[in-house]
Amino acid sequence: MGSLQKVYNSLGDVYEGFETMASRPHVLFTLANLLIECRLDKTYDIRLNHKHFDIRDGEQVVSFTGRDLILSSVCNNGELPTEMLSAEGINPVQGGAIRPSDFLLKDGIAIPYEFAYTTSPPGRALNPYFLEQWCSILEREDMEGLLGLCVRDDNVPVNAHEVSDSEKRVNRLFFVDAREKGMDVISTTWRVREHGNKC
Repeated sequence: MGSLQKVYNSLGDVYEGFETMASRPHVLFTLANLLIECRLDKTYDIRLNHKHFDIRDGEQVVSFTGRDLILSSVCNNGELPTEMLSAEGINPVQGGAIRPSDFLLKDGIAIPYEFAYTTSPPGRALNPYFLEQWCSILEREDMEGLLGLCVRDDNVPVNAHEVSDSEKRVNRLFFVDAREKGMDVISTTWRVREHGNKC
């Protein structure tokens, strides 16, 4: 597929992607059923693949958990942006590692495009059957590469909302429901509910 820079920078606009996805809501339920069938619904959420800003060669977008938010920023060659994190009140835990968190599923393979600094072990592997089925569903709907996966984090509320600053190349995921504050938001992550195949 190419370099991480090429993969990340080729991701679509969040608003255009959401419009396409919203015109075919049945796809979410089909993908949710596949997650349940393959017993991945407790490990992964469905993600609208999108970029927050462009990255350069050697860079990756990495998320760090703070108090009531997740901050995603650029790491250059694996070096943590400690000054910026400190200014945000985030002190990365010792012994953490940068691990894939968001995946583009295309051509039967999972391509990580965003990462998380975490002490958790790597996510559960995706088997070829699951990857082929996922990609086939999206190809039939002319949505190839639009919906992917993100590692499920039960500490993050489903109604959290993102705010990106493309100039500073920072994205903040706030753990509050923006709808309660009267803000217009779009969904970028869907979680399979506990009871059944609903998102």
